[in-house]
Order: sequence, then structure tokens, then C-alpha cells
Amino acid sequence: MNRLADISYLRLTIGYIVHTFDAVCDKPFASCVTFTSIATKPEEVTQGSLFVPPSPLLDNEELLRAQDMGAYGIGLEKSEEKGGPSLDIPIIYMDNWRENLGLIASFLLGDPSLKMAMFACFSMDAKEVAPVLASLLHILGNPVCLIDRDNSSILDRPLELCYPLDAVDLQKTEAQAVEEGASAMVISANPSTLSRLALTGTHVDVCTGSKVLNLVSKPGNPKTLQPQEEPLYGAVFDTSTRIVAHTLDPLEVLDKDVFNQLIDVVPMGKASVRTAISMALSAGITTASIRKAVSISEEFQRSLAEPEKKKRPEESHDKNKS
Repeated sequence: MNRLADISYLRLTIGYIVHTFDAVCDKPFASCVTFTSIATKPEEVTQGSLFVPPSPLLDNEELLRAQDMGAYGIGLEKSEEKGGPSLDIPIIYMDNWRENLGLIASFLLGDPSLKMAMFACFSMDAKEVAPVLASLLHILGNPVCLIDRDNSSILDRPLELCYPLDAVDLQKTEAQAVEEGASAMVISANPSTLSRLALTGTHVDVCTGSKVLNLVSKPGNPKTLQPQEEPLYGAVFDTSTRIVAHTLDPLEVLDKDVFNQLIDVVPMGKASVRTAISMALSAGITTASIRKAVSISEEFQRSLAEPEKKKRPEESHDKNKS
């Protein structure tokens, strides 16, 4: 059976949303209506969609368009219930739709983040870590999905995404990665890649970045990050989450000669390489596997050098203009 069929189309009903998220439906008899997808933009609406437009709602045109395109229901804030629009399809009123969208999408898609090893590099200071870690995991034999505005891909296949991603966008991409066989996902969690609360409903296994260290003092502490903690985009931590300091020195668990050999062949900053190795080790990758990766480090170097090569023609073009 197609793996996507195993994780999609759980029964997301109006009754479930009303009961779980303290919502109200303007058509109580519609509790058994089942949604097959979630859309946050009118062009994404398909037959059976739950359409949740941005708040505040400016007019009813998008709602009527979604209804005409086959949406089974509309999600609006409770503050818009008074004097709300009258449609043929149900309207679900809820406080803080945006804070709950990721959870609802995760439920519909079968919690795809639980089916992969999830790595998150928070804030711009850890942005360079994400492609290094993705390349390292790739040469270790792991099918990887990388989410980064500059270079998103699933198993080396480029992804065309609309940035910054919201929670529904990310959940759909996670489900797509699982369906295509990815065993790990690396997310560059910064404002250019993710919108506020984009990681709501995403369970993080290993993370790094200065902001995560500021909010969580000790690795492994049980903590579910609240929506207002915007620097971490609503991500979910639990007792198994490993937090890697951006400057953590892994030489205590990795032979010094092997570590130095890896640094010598990687055309990236040493802090990025050091952090990527530390995150891989925190996920349970063994020293022997790292040694094996170093033995084919020419591929590692080549994969990391490609983005630099792509930039050079543009840089030379700009110089010619000047």
C-alpha cells in the first residue's frame, strides 16, 4: 500500500474540532462532516477542504470562492461570530485558529513528524548548520528532506515551496517526505523560511541555536513550547528531545584525528561542522559511522560546495555591472 494512504485521511470531523478545541459550529447538525484537507489560501481549496483564511477577515469574497471550489467548511475566529457571514457550508468559530492549525493538520496527516528523525536549527546563527547536517546524514545513507528557503529538497529533489511556510504547509511537506521515503528532516528555522507558529504540531528530536538555549536551560527537560514563544515557532519538545549547543565541542565522543580530518575537507565554518556532527551524534549515529562518512568525504565536500558555485556567476555579474 502507498505509505501516504497509511497516514492520510484520518477522520477529521467538525465534531472532533468542536470537542477538542472548544469551538462552535453555526450548523450543529453538521458534526459528522469530514474534511480531507486543510487550506489557508483560496487557491489551495479542493473538494472536501477545511478553509481557514487569515484573520481578521476583510470581506466574504474568499469565503464564497472557497465554497464554490468545494470546501466543506470554513474556520473563523470567535471574535468574528457576531455578524458573521451566512453560507451554505458550516462555519467553525474558534479562538486562536492559527495556534491550533498545526495540531489539526498533524492529526489529519497522522503525525508525520513522528515517522522521521526531526532536526531543527533555530535562528539565523544556526542557518549554516542545516545544509551541512543534511549532507552529513545523506552520505551516512539516510534519505533526507531539507527545509531551507535557499535549498529545500526531498532526497535531492528540489522542492518548490512558497515561503515563509505556515504550519499547514510544513505538515503537508512532512507527510510528502514520509511518503517519498525520507527517514530524516532538517529544518532551518528562521523568519525567511518559517512563519510564526509554523512548527506547531511538529515534534523535534534534536535542535540547536542560540534562541533554543535561551529558552531551555538543560537538555532533555520536558517542555511543550507555548504559542507565544515565537522564537521557537510553536515547536514541541518532550523528554527525549536533545538540545545541542551551537559551539559544543564533540571531541570527547569523536576521535580528534577523525574530527580534524572532516573539518579539513569541508568548505564551511568550523562551528557549523562541529554543530552538525554533534547533532548527528545526539541522534544516535555512531563514531564508526562518522568515520565511514569521512572516508567518502569528497562527496561531502562536493555537495556543500555546490551552493557556493551557484552564487559565483551572480557575484561576477554584479561586479561587471559595477
